[in-house]
Amino acid sequence: MTTFTPHIHHRLALCLFALLTAAPLTGYCTSDLSPLPELPPAELGALSLKASAVQQGTLNISHITQRGAAETASVQQTGNSNRAALTQTGAANTATTTQQGSNNDIQLVQTGSNNMAEVTQQGTGNRVRLEQFTSSAYARVDQLGNLNQATVQQTIPGALPPIIQIGTGLMLNVYR
Repeated sequence: MTTFTPHIHHRLALCLFALLTAAPLTGYCTSDLSPLPELPPAELGALSLKASAVQQGTLNISHITQRGAAETASVQQTGNSNRAALTQTGAANTATTTQQGSNNDIQLVQTGSNNMAEVTQQGTGNRVRLEQFTSSAYARVDQLGNLNQATVQQTIPGALPPIIQIGTGLMLNVYR
């Protein structure tokens, strides 16, 4: 019969602690509490939420989906090969994305009314697709660098979106 001495227990505890602190903790969350609210976005009032993702490094992916009124979503990415996808449904929502680096993608979709979207990209090979199916929409796209692409689609346009592109080989599509 083998017995463990306190010295061995101490070693095992230290090894387990070292393994847990050395490995990054990752997780996956889903909303298991309830389905999306059944109230129209204008009736949600003070239930607005803020979502933010800040990423540094390479090969990062960010997905934010919001449904309600006065929601705020923000994504900041620094590095290479990052991707960002934001979807907002409701009234008076705001989405802001900022990327630096190369080969970044942004896809931003808003539906509802009085929504605002701002996109800023720096680097080469960045792409943005901004779709607003909303009344009184506001969109702003700023791109610096080479080979960037921007597509802005507004089905019920508000003011003409300010779009700034600096560099060579840039492509711009605006659908209103």
